[in-house]
Amino acid sequence: MHTRRSTALRRCDTTRRPTVNAIVLANRELGPEKIIARAAERGGVLPVDEATEMSSDYKELTRATVAQANSRTSWTVSGGATDAATDPAR
Repeated sequence: MHTRRSTALRRCDTTRRPTVNAIVLANRELGPEKIIARAAERGGVLPVDEATEMSSDYKELTRATVAQANSRTSWTVSGGATDAATDPAR
């Protein structure tokens, strides 16, 4: 059993690591917010073709669609900074 689990974990790691690493590196470059950042740097003007290219590259990398992103519930971390700020006992 242990060998099968190890093999499955290695296979999962080998399959997923390149994509996950690429997404992590893209997110370090602002990920989907890159368009907003570049527009702000240019005073709010960003050519449509440039924005489309940035958006397409990220969508292709993550293999995400708008429908998928909008159909998922938001992730919430309980006991986060907001809770601590409103509860002085924390």
